[in-house]
Formats: sequence, structure tokens, C-alpha cells
Amino acid sequence: MEWLRRLLGGPESARQDVAERLTTYGLFRRATETVGLDDRETVRRWLRELDPDLQQQVHIRRPWGVIAAVSDHRDPVGVVMQEPDGRAWGAYVPGADRREHLTPEQVEAVMLAALTSTGRPDGPDWRPIR
Repeated sequence: MEWLRRLLGGPESARQDVAERLTTYGLFRRATETVGLDDRETVRRWLRELDPDLQQQVHIRRPWGVIAAVSDHRDPVGVVMQEPDGRAWGAYVPGADRREHLTPEQVEAVMLAALTSTGRPDGPDWRPIR
């Protein structure tokens, strides 16, 4: 699961209790914006502006793990989480199979809940990523 560690940030991204937007501009250029967990409106705006052409991600880094909303060309925005021990989880619509993706409203609700939760946010079905 090295790919997920790189996606969510490894030990070099040890800052906790922050929200970040990562934007990739080509092979070697990446911009990072960071705000505090109390800046819900900025996080909400970032989530609504996610652009798959820029390979954007919104991360929320907490002591219990890193949760990320990831935009790509193949699927709608997905939510993944990695715990400090390396276990990785994907967020899915409760009771649905893996082909059904969270709606933009569900993605926003999960990510905003992560700003204040003391553990993995409730709501979606969290399923292990293999």
C-alpha cells in the first residue's frame, strides 16, 4: 500500500490537526495550501472546487489518521482514510456495493465531520482497501 501512503502523505507530512489542499501541475510541480481545522468555509470551498484535471486532493490530518477527498478522471470524488498504523479504508454508500459512490453532499459531510471528530467520521461504510 505504498501508493496510498504516498497519496495521503507519509512521515514527511507529520503535521496534525490541519486541512490541506494539494494541487498537481504536471509531473514535478505541486502546490499545497493549509488552513486550521476551524476554517470550515475554506475546506467546504476546496471540496466544491475539486478539479480532476489538476489532480486535486483535500486532506484532513488528525491524530487518529489522515482522511482525503480525491478527485481523478475515472470516478467521482472518493474518500479514503489511513490510520497511523497504516490500515487504509475507503468510504462507500451505506449498504451499497463498491460501484456506488458517495454523492458530493456525502463527501462534504464526511470531510467536514473529520474536522471535529475524535475518530473516523460516522456515516459511510468504511471498507478496507486491499
